[in-house]
Amino acid sequence: MRKHWKLLTALGAVILVIAVAVVLLNPPAPAAKPDDPGSLQASGKFGFPVSGIRIGEGGTKTASDGKTITGYNGSCDSAAQAAANYTHLIKDLKLDTWAQQKKTLTEVGKPGPWFERITSSNNVLAEAKSPVPGSFEGGWYSRTDVAAGGLYRVASCDEKKKAVVQVFTGAVSARVNKAANGAFQTVTFELVWDGDWKISDAAIVQSGQDFEGRVKDSGPMSVGTNMEDEATPVLRDDLVNAFFKDISREGWVEYANAKR
Repeated sequence: MRKHWKLLTALGAVILVIAVAVVLLNPPAPAAKPDDPGSLQASGKFGFPVSGIRIGEGGTKTASDGKTITGYNGSCDSAAQAAANYTHLIKDLKLDTWAQQKKTLTEVGKPGPWFERITSSNNVLAEAKSPVPGSFEGGWYSRTDVAAGGLYRVASCDEKKKAVVQVFTGAVSARVNKAANGAFQTVTFELVWDGDWKISDAAIVQSGQDFEGRVKDSGPMSVGTNMEDEATPVLRDDLVNAFFKDISREGWVEYANAKR
């Protein structure tokens, strides 16, 4: 009987060792972090994964214009939100609010040559002796609709240090002697952490360029696509296919509240 118990005890010890070995050799997969591709939801309408990140959210404060969201937590998710929420400062132009827009841009940005590059063309329109024809709905020359594009790509990110983020946005743009029409474009940001995400570089990267090696490509845009009769930017399958015909879809993700 004593030998029988010894045998059972020995067998139990062997089973325990095997079980521990199995766990060590096959550890459970770590929980997906918010920034991990594995944490993204199923594909959206146009085949891109959908994140939980929402345009118009993410910060705890607002800039002096009363609408630009600031006060981010430094995560890579918050960098993607900051880029979306700063996009209107790069693309919008309404003459009576341009001075405030530039002021806000200095609040959320770091000094650098990017600022002059981004603001120069709008300065020309704003400082013209007589209004340039083509404005719409009370003086707009360009008005973004980030949710209409509703995509972002984090090219690189080091939390609370630096991030490069591309935002695909819709917009309504003025045209001389023609009605305003819808368009799409990609705005590329380099953000650095200085107690908040700050713009250290920004550009509308031209086709065939790569933001000095910081992005895969310029990102999708409607230049060269027939949107002549589009009064507002509304994304469709045929447009998505045209925009991504010669560039990579890799890394592009939908914001949770993209217009679809």
